[in-house]
Amino acid sequence: MAREPAPRPLLLEWLAAGTSLLDAELDQAPETWVSGPSALPGWTTAHLLTHLARNADALNNLVTWATTGVETPMYPHGASGRLRDIEEGAQRSAQVILKDVHDSSARLQDSLAGMPDAAWARTVRTAQGRTVPASLVPWLRVREVWIHLVDLGTGVTFAALPNALAMALLPDVVTTLAGRDGCPALIIRTQPGGTPLMTRPSKPLGSMTEVKGTTAELLGWLTGRAPGVGLTCSPPGLPLLPPWL
Repeated sequence: MAREPAPRPLLLEWLAAGTSLLDAELDQAPETWVSGPSALPGWTTAHLLTHLARNADALNNLVTWATTGVETPMYPHGASGRLRDIEEGAQRSAQVILKDVHDSSARLQDSLAGMPDAAWARTVRTAQGRTVPASLVPWLRVREVWIHLVDLGTGVTFAALPNALAMALLPDVVTTLAGRDGCPALIIRTQPGGTPLMTRPSKPLGSMTEVKGTTAELLGWLTGRAPGVGLTCSPPGLPLLPPWL
């Protein structure tokens, strides 16, 4: 069963910081920006912001499940309902969408703050069907907020992540990527030093491609958000990666 990658107070601190930065970015963005393209193929910024809002509500459902003991799916109407809600929500006015992101984020943070101690250890089920402890919910939202801050295209990069968060996110990303079809055999190493991460640890080391860089550079490339500028590769030539998510 998956476990949270950091103590709960630190996860909640990362979530508060990411949510605060998201609010600040949205507060200074012109409303016309909402209807423009996002960094995600096929989605406008309105789609991405609506997704962020509905994700907050979906994770809030898991908090309700853990708190009450009553099964409350993330997306009650399944994957098709989730996509429909995003598509329909993206057609709203910029003002309504921006308020929705703020309000849904605040609701989730309030719910997490009010969770009784016993609820954190209860198990819930993600939209992908994984059974996880409710204590993982803050981490799921931390990933969502910080990575989509990069996708908004307002100038936030992975370099903005708190260092401890970036270091926790990197192995999470590598593990997820390793489970994708077509993932090459990689040794991922931060500079300077650091424990190497491997996507195919059963492969002979000599047959693997070693990629070195800063944590921010590696996160950008591995998640498909950056082309890999600044990374070094042995043998030369960064390999193609499957989609991270």
